[in-house]
Order: sequence, then C-alpha cells, then structure tokens
Amino acid sequence: MAEFTQEVQAEAQRGLLLRILVAWRLERVPFRELRIQMLRRLSYIISDQDILFHLKYLEQNGYAKSERLRAGRADYELTTVQATAKAVDLVEGRLAPDPGVAL
Repeated sequence: MAEFTQEVQAEAQRGLLLRILVAWRLERVPFRELRIQMLRRLSYIISDQDILFHLKYLEQNGYAKSERLRAGRADYELTTVQATAKAVDLVEGRLAPDPGVAL
C-alpha cells in the first residue's frame, strides 16, 4: 500500500511541476525558484534529487527542457527549466492524459 501511495505522490509532484512551468508562460525558471514554488504549494519539502528525477521524466517525455547557464569568469552556474508547447497542450487538456503526470 505504501508503494502505491508513493507512486500517486510522485505523479502529483510531476503534475505540480508542470503546472508551475506552464504558469511561467514558457519562460525559463531558475531551479531554485522552482524548488521554492514546490515548497509553497506542497507545504512540505521535496528533495532536490526528487525534483531532478521528476524533471528528467518530464524532459524525456517532451514536456520540459533544462539548460545550465554559466557566467564565464564569475564561475557561477544556474540551471533553468522551461515548459514546452507539448506541456501547455497537456495541461490545457488538448493531449491525452499522461499516466505518469497527475494534473
């Protein structure tokens, strides 16, 4: 039973990630901001590893894309994530539901 609960929770977390990305209107979202938005909306902490796992799932299914930006001499890296047009279609109901994403 606990395994089923974890699966449902993971699907809901992926759905929330997708809704957050789409709400940003296909703009790049800094990973840190994404983590903060997840905390605010879930009211509990989700680990960076779990967020990255969900983002990889969304990327492999064509719903998101990420990019690592680097400021040359400043030695600063920033990971950004953005939704794709396919993600907008899924969230707005123009695509068949994805069994791995609970919207």
